[in-house]
Amino acid sequence: MSTPNVWCPACGAEYTVGSRYCNECRVELVFESPPSATNGGPDMDNGDEAADATDLVELGEYPRLHAQILRRRLETAGLSVMVEWTGPGGSALGTILVPDSQAEFAEAVINELDVDDEVPDSSPEAYIARIEEHLGVVGALLDELRTRLDQTETDEG
Repeated sequence: MSTPNVWCPACGAEYTVGSRYCNECRVELVFESPPSATNGGPDMDNGDEAADATDLVELGEYPRLHAQILRRRLETAGLSVMVEWTGPGGSALGTILVPDSQAEFAEAVINELDVDDEVPDSSPEAYIARIEEHLGVVGALLDELRTRLDQTETDEG
């Protein structure tokens, strides 16, 4: 069994190489251990400086698919994103959270998307772009399921 050496940048959870997303936060894993993982985890109070690094701002609550699309767009814009899910399966609502230092830019990205949604572009290129975006979200969900399956197989093996 290999030693865990990839981490979730949001919660500090450790995973084995080959895992791509955190099972809890659903963010892409990184090779560098986040400071919170070496200081006792994200729930530890290490003073004001540590608290500032983990202060999250809520950007809103969205239906599951919408939240996943927004998360993907925010990550593509280079932002750290965490989604907290409430409710069962497909009807779950996702609350989008970003670090306080990135909140203003994240809100601008979301507001820009809302404006685009108000004036629909019905061109063939826009239609293809929307399909590609949805396929990207589905691909991310499949990656997440593969990660969970690999983790389950590792735990059982």
